Amino acid sequence: MTHRISARSHFAQEGDFCQVNVHNLISGFPLHSHDYVEIVVILGGRAEHLINDKAYSVSSGDVYVMQGNQEHGFRNTSGDFRLCNIMYRPEFVSFPFERLKTLPGYQALFVLEPARRSDSEFRSLLRLDSVRLKETLEKVQRLRLEMEMRSPGYDCTSHAYLLELVVFLSRAYISFSETSKPGLLRFSEAIAWMEQNYMKHSTLPELARRAAMSERHFLRMFQKTFKTSPLEHMIHLRIRHAEKILQSGTHNITETAYACGFSDSNYFSRQFRRITGMSPRSYRHLSRKV
Repeated sequence: MTHRISARSHFAQEGDFCQVNVHNLISGFPLHSHDYVEIVVILGGRAEHLINDKAYSVSSGDVYVMQGNQEHGFRNTSGDFRLCNIMYRPEFVSFPFERLKTLPGYQALFVLEPARRSDSEFRSLLRLDSVRLKETLEKVQRLRLEMEMRSPGYDCTSHAYLLELVVFLSRAYISFSETSKPGLLRFSEAIAWMEQNYMKHSTLPELARRAAMSERHFLRMFQKTFKTSPLEHMIHLRIRHAEKILQSGTHNITETAYACGFSDSNYFSRQFRRITGMSPRSYRHLSRKV
Protein backbone atom coordinates (compact mmCIF):
# COMPACT_ATOMS: atom_id res chain seq x y z
CA MET A 1 0.00 0.00 0.00
CA THR A 2 1.36 3.43 -0.98
CA HIS A 3 2.12 5.72 1.94
CA ARG A 4 0.30 9.07 1.81
CA ILE A 5 2.22 12.07 3.20
CA SER A 6 0.47 15.32 4.07
CA ALA A 7 2.14 18.71 4.37
CA ARG A 8 0.39 19.27 7.69
CA SER A 9 2.14 16.31 9.29
CA HIS A 10 5.41 16.45 7.31
CA PHE A 11 6.37 20.13 7.38
CA ALA A 12 8.19 21.60 10.39
CA GLN A 13 5.22 23.75 11.39
CA GLU A 14 1.59 23.47 10.37
CA GLY A 15 1.49 26.85 8.62
CA ASP A 16 4.73 26.41 6.69
CA PHE A 17 4.52 26.81 2.91
CA CYS A 18 7.91 25.25 2.19
CA GLN A 19 10.42 22.72 3.49
CA VAL A 20 13.84 21.65 2.23
CA ASN A 21 15.50 18.30 2.99
CA VAL A 22 18.75 16.68 1.86
CA HIS A 23 18.90 12.87 2.07
CA ASN A 24 21.37 10.05 1.57
CA LEU A 25 19.11 7.25 0.31
CA ILE A 26 21.50 4.33 0.10
CA SER A 27 18.66 1.87 0.71
CA GLY A 28 16.09 3.60 -1.51
CA PHE A 29 12.70 4.95 -0.51
CA PRO A 30 9.31 3.20 -0.74
CA LEU A 31 6.46 4.34 -2.96
CA HIS A 32 4.56 7.30 -1.57
CA SER A 33 2.41 10.26 -2.62
CA HIS A 34 1.75 13.65 -1.08
CA ASP A 35 -0.47 16.72 -1.26
CA TYR A 36 2.25 19.26 -2.06
CA VAL A 37 4.61 20.03 -4.94
CA GLU A 38 8.08 18.53 -4.71
CA ILE A 39 11.16 19.51 -6.71
CA VAL A 40 13.63 16.60 -6.68
CA VAL A 41 17.28 17.37 -7.43
CA ILE A 42 19.71 14.44 -7.62
CA LEU A 43 22.96 15.61 -6.00
CA GLY A 44 25.05 12.48 -6.48
CA GLY A 45 25.05 8.78 -7.29
CA ARG A 46 22.40 6.95 -9.29
CA ALA A 47 19.13 5.08 -8.79
CA GLU A 48 15.85 4.10 -10.38
CA HIS A 49 13.09 6.62 -9.78
CA LEU A 50 9.71 4.89 -9.78
CA ILE A 51 6.91 7.19 -10.92
CA ASN A 52 3.39 5.87 -11.50
CA ASP A 53 4.68 2.29 -11.88
CA LYS A 54 7.35 3.31 -14.42
CA ALA A 55 11.10 3.24 -13.71
CA TYR A 56 13.44 6.03 -14.82
CA SER A 57 17.22 5.92 -14.39
CA VAL A 58 18.42 9.03 -12.57
CA SER A 59 21.86 10.31 -11.67
CA SER A 60 23.65 13.43 -10.49
CA GLY A 61 22.14 16.61 -11.94
CA ASP A 62 18.71 15.20 -12.80
CA VAL A 63 15.70 17.29 -11.78
CA TYR A 64 12.05 16.22 -11.50
CA VAL A 65 8.94 18.03 -10.36
CA MET A 66 6.21 16.01 -8.66
CA GLN A 67 2.92 17.90 -8.64
CA GLY A 68 1.42 15.86 -5.82
CA ASN A 69 -0.87 12.81 -5.92
CA GLN A 70 1.72 10.95 -8.01
CA GLU A 71 3.16 7.75 -6.60
CA HIS A 72 6.93 7.70 -6.63
CA GLY A 73 9.92 6.22 -4.84
CA PHE A 74 13.51 5.05 -5.36
CA ARG A 75 15.13 1.64 -5.70
CA ASN A 76 18.47 0.13 -6.79
CA THR A 77 20.33 3.09 -5.35
CA SER A 78 24.12 3.38 -5.41
CA GLY A 79 26.01 3.74 -2.16
CA ASP A 80 26.57 7.46 -2.77
CA PHE A 81 23.01 8.29 -3.84
CA ARG A 82 22.06 11.71 -2.49
CA LEU A 83 19.18 14.03 -3.30
CA CYS A 84 17.49 17.24 -2.29
CA ASN A 85 13.73 17.72 -1.89
CA ILE A 86 12.25 21.22 -2.14
CA MET A 87 8.62 20.88 -1.08
CA TYR A 88 6.02 23.64 -1.17
CA ARG A 89 2.28 24.17 -0.96
CA PRO A 90 1.04 26.15 -4.00
CA GLU A 91 -2.05 27.35 -2.16
CA PHE A 92 0.19 29.14 0.36
CA VAL A 93 2.68 30.53 -2.17
CA SER A 94 2.36 34.12 -3.38
CA PHE A 95 3.87 33.48 -6.80
CA PRO A 96 3.00 35.42 -9.97
CA PHE A 97 1.69 32.20 -11.55
CA GLU A 98 0.14 34.11 -14.45
CA ARG A 99 3.62 35.29 -15.44
CA LEU A 100 5.34 31.98 -14.71
CA LYS A 101 2.97 30.18 -17.07
CA THR A 102 4.20 32.35 -19.94
CA LEU A 103 7.71 30.85 -19.54
CA PRO A 104 8.22 27.82 -21.83
CA GLY A 105 10.67 26.27 -19.36
CA TYR A 106 8.15 26.54 -16.52
CA GLN A 107 5.44 25.00 -18.67
CA ALA A 108 7.75 22.12 -19.60
CA LEU A 109 9.17 21.33 -16.16
CA PHE A 110 6.29 22.20 -13.81
CA VAL A 111 3.21 21.50 -15.97
CA LEU A 112 3.87 19.26 -18.97
CA GLU A 113 6.37 16.77 -17.56
CA PRO A 114 4.25 15.92 -14.48
CA ALA A 115 1.15 15.59 -16.66
CA ARG A 116 2.82 13.28 -19.20
CA ARG A 117 4.56 10.81 -16.92
CA SER A 118 1.71 8.35 -17.41
CA ASP A 119 2.44 8.45 -21.14
CA SER A 120 4.70 5.66 -22.34
CA GLU A 121 6.24 8.11 -24.81
CA PHE A 122 7.58 10.34 -22.05
CA ARG A 123 11.37 10.46 -22.06
CA SER A 124 12.28 14.02 -21.15
CA LEU A 125 13.88 15.40 -18.01
CA LEU A 126 16.15 18.24 -16.93
CA ARG A 127 19.78 17.44 -16.27
CA LEU A 128 21.96 20.18 -14.78
CA ASP A 129 25.65 20.39 -15.60
CA SER A 130 28.13 20.67 -12.74
CA VAL A 131 28.08 24.49 -12.78
CA ARG A 132 24.28 24.77 -12.72
CA LEU A 133 24.01 21.98 -10.14
CA LYS A 134 26.37 23.85 -7.82
CA GLU A 135 24.41 27.07 -8.31
CA THR A 136 21.13 25.24 -7.66
CA LEU A 137 22.47 23.79 -4.43
CA GLU A 138 23.61 27.23 -3.29
CA LYS A 139 20.12 28.63 -3.89
CA VAL A 140 18.56 25.66 -2.09
CA GLN A 141 20.87 26.02 0.92
CA ARG A 142 20.03 29.70 1.17
CA LEU A 143 16.32 28.89 1.15
CA ARG A 144 16.81 26.09 3.67
CA LEU A 145 18.75 28.33 6.07
CA GLU A 146 16.11 31.05 5.86
CA MET A 147 13.34 28.57 6.69
CA GLU A 148 15.32 27.15 9.62
CA MET A 149 16.46 30.46 11.14
CA ARG A 150 13.00 32.09 10.93
CA SER A 151 14.36 35.59 11.37
CA PRO A 152 11.83 38.46 11.11
CA GLY A 153 10.57 38.62 7.55
CA TYR A 154 11.73 35.08 6.75
CA ASP A 155 8.42 34.27 5.07
CA CYS A 156 8.88 37.12 2.56
CA THR A 157 12.51 36.23 1.91
CA SER A 158 11.73 32.51 1.59
CA HIS A 159 9.07 33.20 -1.03
CA ALA A 160 11.58 35.27 -2.98
CA TYR A 161 14.27 32.57 -2.75
CA LEU A 162 11.87 29.83 -3.83
CA LEU A 163 10.61 31.90 -6.75
CA GLU A 164 14.20 32.57 -7.78
CA LEU A 165 14.87 28.82 -7.77
CA VAL A 166 11.77 28.06 -9.84
CA VAL A 167 12.73 30.65 -12.47
CA PHE A 168 16.35 29.45 -12.48
CA LEU A 169 15.30 25.86 -13.17
CA SER A 170 12.80 27.01 -15.80
CA ARG A 171 15.57 28.86 -17.62
CA ALA A 172 17.92 25.90 -17.26
CA TYR A 173 15.29 23.66 -18.89
CA ILE A 174 15.37 25.85 -21.99
CA SER A 175 19.16 25.60 -22.26
CA PHE A 176 19.11 21.84 -21.66
CA SER A 177 16.36 21.12 -24.17
CA GLU A 178 17.94 23.24 -26.91
CA THR A 179 20.99 20.96 -26.86
CA SER A 180 19.25 17.61 -26.36
CA LYS A 181 15.55 16.89 -26.89
CA PRO A 182 13.68 19.98 -28.10
CA GLY A 183 10.31 18.26 -28.65
CA LEU A 184 8.65 19.00 -25.32
CA LEU A 185 10.13 22.50 -25.20
CA ARG A 186 8.65 23.40 -28.59
CA PHE A 187 5.29 22.14 -27.39
CA SER A 188 5.67 24.16 -24.18
CA GLU A 189 6.44 27.27 -26.25
CA ALA A 190 3.03 26.94 -27.89
CA ILE A 191 1.33 26.52 -24.50
CA ALA A 192 3.21 29.52 -23.08
CA TRP A 193 2.14 31.53 -26.13
CA MET A 194 -1.49 30.67 -25.40
CA GLU A 195 -1.06 31.87 -21.81
CA GLN A 196 0.33 35.19 -22.98
CA ASN A 197 -1.96 35.70 -25.98
CA TYR A 198 -5.26 34.30 -24.72
CA MET A 199 -7.13 37.33 -26.10
CA LYS A 200 -6.04 36.61 -29.68
CA HIS A 201 -7.79 34.30 -32.10
CA SER A 202 -5.62 31.23 -32.66
CA THR A 203 -6.25 28.21 -34.86
CA LEU A 204 -5.10 24.63 -34.58
CA PRO A 205 -2.78 24.98 -37.62
CA GLU A 206 -1.14 28.06 -36.09
CA LEU A 207 -0.59 26.38 -32.71
CA ALA A 208 0.78 23.26 -34.38
CA ARG A 209 3.25 25.39 -36.35
CA ARG A 210 4.44 27.05 -33.14
CA ALA A 211 5.05 23.58 -31.67
CA ALA A 212 6.74 22.37 -34.89
CA MET A 213 4.25 19.49 -35.04
CA SER A 214 1.65 18.20 -37.40
CA GLU A 215 -1.90 19.23 -36.48
CA ARG A 216 -2.79 15.64 -35.67
CA HIS A 217 0.23 15.14 -33.40
CA PHE A 218 -0.29 18.49 -31.64
CA LEU A 219 -3.97 17.79 -31.00
CA ARG A 220 -3.20 14.29 -29.73
CA MET A 221 -0.48 15.52 -27.38
CA PHE A 222 -2.59 18.45 -26.18
CA GLN A 223 -5.58 16.27 -25.35
CA LYS A 224 -3.37 13.73 -23.55
CA THR A 225 -1.80 16.48 -21.46
CA PHE A 226 -4.73 18.75 -20.65
CA LYS A 227 -7.65 16.33 -21.13
CA THR A 228 -9.42 18.91 -23.31
CA SER A 229 -9.16 20.60 -26.70
CA PRO A 230 -7.03 23.68 -27.47
CA LEU A 231 -10.19 25.73 -28.08
CA GLU A 232 -11.72 24.76 -24.75
CA HIS A 233 -8.40 25.42 -23.01
CA MET A 234 -8.27 28.90 -24.54
CA ILE A 235 -11.81 29.64 -23.41
CA HIS A 236 -10.88 28.64 -19.86
CA LEU A 237 -7.82 30.94 -20.02
CA ARG A 238 -10.04 33.82 -21.11
CA ILE A 239 -12.57 33.19 -18.36
CA ARG A 240 -9.76 32.95 -15.77
CA HIS A 241 -8.54 36.39 -16.77
CA ALA A 242 -12.11 37.72 -16.96
CA GLU A 243 -12.57 36.77 -13.32
CA LYS A 244 -9.62 38.96 -12.34
CA ILE A 245 -10.93 41.90 -14.36
CA LEU A 246 -14.39 41.58 -12.84
CA GLN A 247 -12.89 41.41 -9.36
CA SER A 248 -11.05 44.69 -9.98
CA GLY A 249 -14.30 46.45 -10.90
CA THR A 250 -12.58 48.57 -13.55
CA HIS A 251 -14.54 47.27 -16.56
CA ASN A 252 -18.18 46.61 -17.32
CA ILE A 253 -19.31 43.28 -18.76
CA THR A 254 -18.91 44.21 -22.42
CA GLU A 255 -15.48 45.76 -21.86
CA THR A 256 -14.38 42.65 -19.97
CA ALA A 257 -15.54 40.41 -22.79
CA TYR A 258 -13.56 42.37 -25.40
CA ALA A 259 -10.47 42.62 -23.16
CA CYS A 260 -10.38 38.82 -22.88
CA GLY A 261 -10.77 38.10 -26.58
CA PHE A 262 -14.54 37.64 -26.89
CA SER A 263 -16.16 39.58 -29.75
CA ASP A 264 -19.69 38.90 -28.47
CA SER A 265 -20.63 39.80 -24.89
CA ASN A 266 -23.61 37.43 -24.93
CA TYR A 267 -21.38 34.51 -25.94
CA PHE A 268 -18.93 35.58 -23.23
CA SER A 269 -21.71 35.54 -20.62
CA ARG A 270 -22.84 32.06 -21.66
CA GLN A 271 -19.30 30.69 -21.47
CA PHE A 272 -18.67 32.43 -18.15
CA ARG A 273 -21.81 30.91 -16.63
CA ARG A 274 -20.96 27.46 -18.03
CA ILE A 275 -17.50 27.47 -16.46
CA THR A 276 -18.05 29.36 -13.20
CA GLY A 277 -21.69 28.55 -12.51
CA MET A 278 -22.79 32.19 -12.36
CA SER A 279 -23.23 35.16 -14.65
CA PRO A 280 -20.48 37.78 -15.01
CA ARG A 281 -22.75 40.34 -13.38
CA SER A 282 -23.39 38.13 -10.37
CA TYR A 283 -19.70 37.32 -10.09
CA ARG A 284 -18.73 40.99 -10.12
CA HIS A 285 -21.41 41.81 -7.56
CA LEU A 286 -20.25 38.98 -5.28
CA SER A 287 -16.60 40.05 -5.62
CA ARG A 288 -17.43 43.55 -4.44
CA LYS A 289 -18.94 42.14 -1.26
CA VAL A 290 -15.86 40.11 -0.33
